[in-house]
Amino acid sequence: MTLKRAVALVTLMLPGLAHAADPAPAAPPTVLKSDKPVTIDGALDEACWQSASSVPVQFNMGKVGEADPAPVMTAKFSWDENYLYIAYETFDKNLVGVSNGQKQGPANNQREGCEIALPDQKIDVVEFFVSFGDPNFMWEIHQNALNQFNDVYVVVPDPSWPVSKTTAHNFGQIFCPQEFIKDDETFTVASAVKLKPKADGKPSTPNDPSDEDTGYTGEIRIPWKSLGIPIDWKAAAPATGWNLAGHDVSLLAVCQDGDRELRYHHSASTFPGGWFHQGAKQWPVYQFTAPSPATK
Repeated sequence: MTLKRAVALVTLMLPGLAHAADPAPAAPPTVLKSDKPVTIDGALDEACWQSASSVPVQFNMGKVGEADPAPVMTAKFSWDENYLYIAYETFDKNLVGVSNGQKQGPANNQREGCEIALPDQKIDVVEFFVSFGDPNFMWEIHQNALNQFNDVYVVVPDPSWPVSKTTAHNFGQIFCPQEFIKDDETFTVASAVKLKPKADGKPSTPNDPSDEDTGYTGEIRIPWKSLGIPIDWKAAAPATGWNLAGHDVSLLAVCQDGDRELRYHHSASTFPGGWFHQGAKQWPVYQFTAPSPATK
């Protein structure tokens, strides 16, 4: 082989070699299945929370990849055949929770709602966004330190959709406040919080600016069917519920701390800012898994 031909051969091989050396895409973080139903009391003492990965909710709003060095919030996720489980911990030193004066939910499971923004008051609230891979449709969930809880169904129309040119369109999305997350027969929505102790050992006190709080922990339970789960994720035997193993779900965690200079922090390192709904493609994607019996 001549030197000229050898050089040409190596040149042809280089793109393939470079491609082979590219690192494989990182696997999505996992959400492990709980082998027991989670008691919703805000305590986070179940086994599933001990094994679940802790998600930092510390990325500064509108600043890609920039995280606040001080703890803001951590979140955890788990699941079983009937529910999505959410847990979190905040580190707020001045808890503020305000009711919106409205009840939401089915007649036998009414939930007092919380304000998420007021022009003359610094509101504290956590938010979770859930989507099954479709960036045009999602649930937005709110909870505060008083366990006031509400939700809203949100549609983000594509600009090509005729509805995007109607008065229903509001800042790039359509909010559906008349909708709420329903119970699925005996499987019900539930939420709870537990106030963390202050320096004197007593629980933190929302809406009391005279002392220093330490935050609170919270839990949320939502039936899968009520979230609009894909029908083909149903387990092989209908009586066994939903099988999330091997499926991906988009989940975004957000914390509003009204006392911080930057009020909003979230869990998406690549989110560029703006309305969270319109950045659904940037939300973290989690793969749901069921641990093998050997790893339990």
